[in-house]
Amino acid sequence: MNWYHDHLGKIAIGSVIALVLLLWLMNHLRPGMPKKVRFLTGPEASRSYQTATRYADYLKEHGISAKVIATAGSPEILRAFEKTEGAVVGLLQSAIERELGAPEGLQSLGSLYFEPCWFFVRDGQNITDVPDLVGKRVFVGAPGSDTRAVVRTLLQIFGLTDRLISDPFEQLTPTQAAKALTAGELDAVFIAGDAEMAVLDSLLRADGIGMVSVKHAKVYERIQPDVGEILIPKGLFDLEHMIPRSEVRVVAPAINLVADESLHPALVDLLLEAATSIHHRASLLAPRGTFPSVRYASLPMNRDAERYYRDGPSGLHKYLPFWLASIVDRVIVYGVPVLVVVSTLFKGIPVVLRMHVSFGLNRLYKRMNRIEDAEDKAEKREDYLRELDSIEEAAVRLRVPGMYLARYFEFRQYAHDLRTRVRTA
Repeated sequence: MNWYHDHLGKIAIGSVIALVLLLWLMNHLRPGMPKKVRFLTGPEASRSYQTATRYADYLKEHGISAKVIATAGSPEILRAFEKTEGAVVGLLQSAIERELGAPEGLQSLGSLYFEPCWFFVRDGQNITDVPDLVGKRVFVGAPGSDTRAVVRTLLQIFGLTDRLISDPFEQLTPTQAAKALTAGELDAVFIAGDAEMAVLDSLLRADGIGMVSVKHAKVYERIQPDVGEILIPKGLFDLEHMIPRSEVRVVAPAINLVADESLHPALVDLLLEAATSIHHRASLLAPRGTFPSVRYASLPMNRDAERYYRDGPSGLHKYLPFWLASIVDRVIVYGVPVLVVVSTLFKGIPVVLRMHVSFGLNRLYKRMNRIEDAEDKAEKREDYLRELDSIEEAAVRLRVPGMYLARYFEFRQYAHDLRTRVRTA
């Protein structure tokens, strides 16, 4: 008669099904943390590549395998996002998508550091500002390059897009352009990158080459808020040799950490923890705390990244190891609702059981009531006794939980008394 004992197997099977369903939900609606991440960067000599290796080391400390993939630059990185599956992040210059376009769903996790655009000229060219480039031979960067993305907007602001000579030099590399400038084959060059790049260092130290300050960089920053402007003090890079030789103001896009919108939220947290560890300190170009930041992001910001900048890492990641916090997070997201549903179902079991018992007994009571009300008990005694046998057999097959045994035995007593009345009729 114990309903729970009789249905123990069914309960076990139901529990297994519920567990399998929970695991399916966790892995399909909120997939587990990826175990492998790929970083797309510029060439191996670039700062972005060296930065990505630091991220890879940080992720490996937390049990995630990371591979840094060097590319020719932004165009190749963007193409890779369109055809690469899995967890992929890249380091891209802000506003580069305005030059090249961006895959649907690509988002920024924040800016990491400045990558200034430097403006060099040959001495004696009488070039002291961007408007002086009219009619000059200028390298504005190869099509699709980080340099070109910045310079095109700068030239548009001054109305110089078609007023200088740049087409013959578009296929030059930055190194070739620097050599052409020193050889007198170019009047000016724009190069985006870190001051530690060999080509920039050579131009900063070259005789007969000067660096021009973009006097209206503040205006550019207002028009393009995802691009900063920096004042470079005289001697910042080499005080002994006074490099640069004068104070200059430069337009400075920022390198952004970018990923597809589907990137796992826990991985977003981990990447931004790494970003804070790597970029929060002061540098020659930015004071402490400037990066990582939601500023200087031209792509839409990732929603989980915005939450991180606003509230910091989730509470679990503050107190638990990263791998454990990720598991607990998924259990909370899916386990708690399942527990609530299961709890509600179990609370409803007594109601269902009561209805089950009541429905079964009521049917049998109706059959006995017909016998009770019959006026021909004496004439049809044997038929009614067989009917009572059938009713009691049905009652025996009726599975009744322990909590409802009192009503069941009341029914059985009534059946026994009715049988006596039929026999004595």
